[in-house]
Amino acid sequence: MRQHKVGANGVVELEYGLTSNFFTWFSRPVLLFGLTLSIPAFYLLLAQENAQVRMIGHLLYALVALIILGDTIWQWQLHRRHKTRHGKLILDLVIILGCVINVIPTEVQWGTVEWLFRLALCAAILLRIATLILQHMQPSHLVQVILLAIFMLSTAGAGFYWLEPKVANYADGVWLAFTTVATVGYGDIVPSTPASKIFAVFIVLLGYAMFSIVTANIAALFVGEEEEEFERQLHDDIRALHQEVSALREELRLQDQLLNAYLQRADKEVGAS
Repeated sequence: MRQHKVGANGVVELEYGLTSNFFTWFSRPVLLFGLTLSIPAFYLLLAQENAQVRMIGHLLYALVALIILGDTIWQWQLHRRHKTRHGKLILDLVIILGCVINVIPTEVQWGTVEWLFRLALCAAILLRIATLILQHMQPSHLVQVILLAIFMLSTAGAGFYWLEPKVANYADGVWLAFTTVATVGYGDIVPSTPASKIFAVFIVLLGYAMFSIVTANIAALFVGEEEEEFERQLHDDIRALHQEVSALREELRLQDQLLNAYLQRADKEVGAS
């Protein structure tokens, strides 16, 4: 973060302080952990052939609701006087309510309303994760953003390896994740099951955000270099102007001294005459 201050000589100086912490989202690790657990919970409910696996998904949703509820109550106690925090807390409450509803056992085959409800909950969870992570990405965090993108691709590859029967190994899963995120669509491997197709939808949405942030960070680096060079030249000009003003002040001071000396001598000559 760049900061400006006025130095002792009156020149505006440019300082480079610490950038805002990229890992600010670690201030709410409990919420991030709960939101992450909701992802496998959703796919466990898709196991239509195994009732025990679906029951684990329902219990996992209950755990997610308890985790987020505890974190939300704690954050509300901390920020109840700050109105700007209420919007996110309301979103947390909506997610908690959705997770509680998902605890209730349902039919093996989901109806249209149930599909829309579960997808809307997934969208709300994805939005909440984005507010935790993506909002803290700045041009000075290019390395962290790239590392996060690599982690996302690695995780997405594992997800496709788990959900897509056509993916024979983890490397193919990472390849499918990359082609999905980049929206290339070579067609060599495509999602074929409902679970992998839904997973691909959210990977595409997250990939748009991730790639746009990476490209924006790279562009901002070039713009930042030009801006720094412009600011450097500007401050050099200001420093030179300050030196010229100081020289003019010194010259005027000397002229005032000479004028005073001349007037004093003239007064003495008039007094002597």
